[in-house]
Formats: sequence, C-alpha cells, structure tokens
Amino acid sequence: MAVGIPGALFCMLFLVGACAMGCIHQEPHNDSRLNVAVTVLPQAEIAREIGGERVCVTVVVPPGVEPHTYEPATSQLLELSRSDMYLRIGPGLLPFEDNLLERVRELNPKIQIVDTSAGVLLIHGDDPWAGDDSVDPDHHGTDPHIWLAPSNLRIMAANIEAGLSMADPSHREEYARGKDSYLAKVNTTDAAIKAMFSEMEGRSFIVYHPAWGYFAREYNLEQVAVEDGGTEPGIRHLTTLVEFAREKGLMVVFADPQHSTRESGVIAEEINGAVVLLDPLAPDVLENIRDVAAEIARSYRSASRGVAP
Repeated sequence: MAVGIPGALFCMLFLVGACAMGCIHQEPHNDSRLNVAVTVLPQAEIAREIGGERVCVTVVVPPGVEPHTYEPATSQLLELSRSDMYLRIGPGLLPFEDNLLERVRELNPKIQIVDTSAGVLLIHGDDPWAGDDSVDPDHHGTDPHIWLAPSNLRIMAANIEAGLSMADPSHREEYARGKDSYLAKVNTTDAAIKAMFSEMEGRSFIVYHPAWGYFAREYNLEQVAVEDGGTEPGIRHLTTLVEFAREKGLMVVFADPQHSTRESGVIAEEINGAVVLLDPLAPDVLENIRDVAAEIARSYRSASRGVAP
C-alpha cells in the first residue's frame, strides 16, 4: 500500500479533491449547502458520498496527525462553531473530541451533533480483538477506529443519512440515494476482502498501534500490538513479541504514519522480516481497507514460503 506521499503534497491533493466535490475548508459558510464538520478524514469520504454537492465538509484533524493527542487551535474552534452539523466519531471514544464539542456547543448551541457510532458494537480494552491486554477497559479504553470494518460503515452511513435528512428534509431522497450508492460500494469491498481471507481465518498479525480491532473482528483475525498499554514497549514486551512472531511464523510488522517505526523495525530485524505501513486514517476508506487486506494476506503467503514480502 502506498503511503509515502509527502505531507505538503498530500495536503494539496486533499484540497484539490475537496474542491472537486464543490467545497474547500476556506470557503465562506454562506451558501445553501450544509456545512458539516467531521473529526478525521475517513469520515469525510462517507459524508461526501452520501451528501454529495449538498454538503461542505470540514475535517478537524489534519492529515498525518495523531488524533489521540490532537489539540485544535482557537481559530479552528471558531471555524467549527459556524458549522450546521458535526459528525462525531462517538462519545468517549476520543477525549479531545468530547472536549472540543463542549466548547463548540457553547459558541453555537444550535449545531446538530450526530453520533456516527450509535448502534456500533464497540471494542473495549479487555475484548479479544483489542490487541492490547493492558488497555484500561473503561469507556476511554474503547477503540475509536470504527470506520475500519464494513459492518460499521453500514451503520455509520445510516446515522449520517438520518442526520442530513433531519437537517435538510427537502433533500431527504437525495441523501437516501447517496447512502444506497455508498452501501453498494461497501458490499462490493466486503465481498472482495472475504474472498482474500477465505482460507486465512484465525491468523494473527502484529501492528504497532492497535487500530485494526474492528477489521480483525470482521474477518476473524487477531491483531497483536507492539504498543504496551498505549506507550512505547519495553525490552520484555519486545522480546515476547519476537517469540510470538517466530512461533506463528510471522514475517511482517505493520506500522502506521502517525507513529514511530523504531520498535517495529527492531522486531522485524529479529525475525528477518519487514515493516509495512498501513494508514488507519487514509481518506478513501474502502480503497484503504481493501489495500490493507491485500497487504495482510500477502504477508501470510510470504510467511508460508519463509520469506519477507
């Protein structure tokens, strides 16, 4: 999966893509479209697929930035307060999102806030798909990466369509058509991934940051995290992972652009394997999870031959 686009170029490409959809971040909030704010890039794709030209989407967390530690500037807060709607990932899933929305509500009490996670079966820190046994299993230990599984995307799409239709009932039918069109793409992607993993159920894969719990649950896989309770791993944890990888015959450690690859590289070197980047925040959700599935499946095929991909 290609993830090596320089930050400045990616930003420029993102703005061009947004412009092609009829909206960029700096556009004045004064036309007939709904001004919709979202927390991360993957949500923006879903909103645009359903809302089409009826929505102008603003993304809070910039490309390449870690959402767990993001702190919006005051100027961004003021811009967000001018939105008609905020599509939140979900209450308690990202503490910064909770704090942000409290401040936005103070500035704009009329803003419509849609919980895109409503109805999603959430993964908590003590669930088998969490990938990190030491995560505190309270609500703030819940996996926020809900967009990385087709079953969740179907629920998110329904929540977004309902929110848009409530805010703009005169275009309800357009939003319904947008949702149906998007769900057809979700179903096609889901079928393709199931075919890739048809003989690989129950297999494990090692990731630096445990962002892929919903994906793993969807396709009966197991993610194992390099991060130790949300912090950098110590020698003991790294040693355990090296032993685990050798036992399972794994030759790939999956990292992401938002975190250091140093520890992943240490493990890969010890197992004569490789580090492969997967981005949980890539803007094209369906293309991304399809590419991720292909990379994981390829890692299993490589391991069966005893060579790194």
